[in-house]
Amino acid sequence: MKKTNITFFLISLSSLLFISCNQQGNQRNTTNQSGPAADSVLNNKVDNLSATDLHELLMLSFDEDWMERESDPDLYPDYYGGSFIDNSGTFVVAVTGAPEQYRKQLIAVLGTDNFRVERVQYSYKQMMQVMDRIDAFLVDPAIPDNHPVMSHFAGAYPDVMVNKVKVMLTEVNQEVINAFMKDISNSPMVVFEHGEIPELF
Repeated sequence: MKKTNITFFLISLSSLLFISCNQQGNQRNTTNQSGPAADSVLNNKVDNLSATDLHELLMLSFDEDWMERESDPDLYPDYYGGSFIDNSGTFVVAVTGAPEQYRKQLIAVLGTDNFRVERVQYSYKQMMQVMDRIDAFLVDPAIPDNHPVMSHFAGAYPDVMVNKVKVMLTEVNQEVINAFMKDISNSPMVVFEHGEIPELF
């Protein structure tokens, strides 16, 4: 039997609990408003959407059932490299092409320009395809427990901030890396780091 403590991690921004922004304020003028003042109020509400709200809007543009399909590579368009919140709290959308090429499209989807676009090499779809190969390997009953990867695998996840799939190993050595590249994926988007197998409670 395979080790029951081998855990498959999928860490992405979409695993965060979403909170809706508080759009209730002092609404002193509740009569019909029109003109620049009303437009300014509406634009201010849109610009005040939280980064997690923007992420949810983006994911909904991919598919209304995105939560159920989150690990499906086919959910994500080819240009999408992932999204995250940077250290300043800004929502960042990574794209595989020129940022200016997709910025207008993203503004139309999000209803605001209060986000940043940055270029990356690999799409999120490509990263999730590697994750699928890792998952298939881990559940394959033909793989022996003493396989170098099975013996040292501690987790894996697509790290959108560095645009790599990180594979965590209890021991990072050439034997394990070579076995991974031979039997799972030799993609240059995969990087190996030391990690510990989490204890299951």
